[in-house]
Amino acid sequence: MDAAIILEVQNLLTGFAWHADRADGNGLAALFLPDGILTVGGVDLRGHEEIAADCYRRFEAGPRKTRHVWSNLRVEKISKEEVVTVAVQMTFEQTAPEQPTHLRLNDIFDTFRRDVDGSLRFARRLIKREMAVAIAP
Repeated sequence: MDAAIILEVQNLLTGFAWHADRADGNGLAALFLPDGILTVGGVDLRGHEEIAADCYRRFEAGPRKTRHVWSNLRVEKISKEEVVTVAVQMTFEQTAPEQPTHLRLNDIFDTFRRDVDGSLRFARRLIKREMAVAIAP
């Protein structure tokens, strides 16, 4: 395994969590290739504009706080063309302090490719919900 590539992947996974938790749609979208695809909730978001807009829409709907935590990174493939990984992402979501916090456990399937500047970026991300629980306040 190429340690530098693994570090790039880890930084992208962490960057996704960071920008998503801060409702930074433009920062989140910049982690993707211009024609990158984010699939969440069965919906394909294509390109920077759709990815950013979805991030902003989620927070504009009302008070919302999230924290994303990823783990269990498994590298499936490293080639000259792409890197393919699978990991687990926990998403904690609170819409009001008096409401339960919701926890979603997702498998995340990622394909990364190099951008024109040589940076690794998400080419495709599939977030697949596996479990969901509510945690009482």
